[in-house]
Amino acid sequence: MRPILIDVDTQFDFCHPRGALFVRGADALAPKFSALVSRAVATRTPIIGSVDSHAFDAWEFAGAVEPGPNGERPGFPPHCVKGTAGWLKVEGTMAQRTRFVPNVRANDDDLHALVMRNEPHALMLEKEVYSLFANPNADAVLARLVSTEPRFLVFGVATDYCVRAAALGLVDWLGRSNTNGEVWLVADAIAAVDPNGGEAALAECARRGVERVSTAQALQAMGGS
Repeated sequence: MRPILIDVDTQFDFCHPRGALFVRGADALAPKFSALVSRAVATRTPIIGSVDSHAFDAWEFAGAVEPGPNGERPGFPPHCVKGTAGWLKVEGTMAQRTRFVPNVRANDDDLHALVMRNEPHALMLEKEVYSLFANPNADAVLARLVSTEPRFLVFGVATDYCVRAAALGLVDWLGRSNTNGEVWLVADAIAAVDPNGGEAALAECARRGVERVSTAQALQAMGGS
């Protein structure tokens, strides 16, 4: 199986103690985040990631004028506003040849150029809600990169929100694309907002066939040394 590293929201506002929406314990995972990304680059393992990318008036922020598409008002503190320090990826998670995929649908030629031109190490899908599949280009990005049975190695934050959404979204993608593959959750390289919510997310992922592995196992799956 071909490994593909899935980097979920390893951004300052989530992963640094001074971040606007810090996930407790995420800062201690920095060496594992860095090791996974470094090994992927060294072994030419594709990296597909997500980055929360908000405008200053995002509907999920406290005090937002407009609710979400289904009337949601989660009231999160403003975070990951594009162009701010909080939006940036934390040290060790930004591959040198990273390309960001905007949260607007690209035509086939533009998308092919984003994915293939000059062989980027990593593709970061901008999104406004939990799932990386909220980016309208996500399916097409995966379709262009997955040529054999994939083994998706998922890490990042937060277990009970965006990590859960990414892992289950990948299971769904395998199903609708009729692709044989696996989803691995790197269980010692994730952190939850709420411990109970994190355990519930892990249990749900297990029921859907997601396998829990360690960073060491994920590194081994990518090869190299």
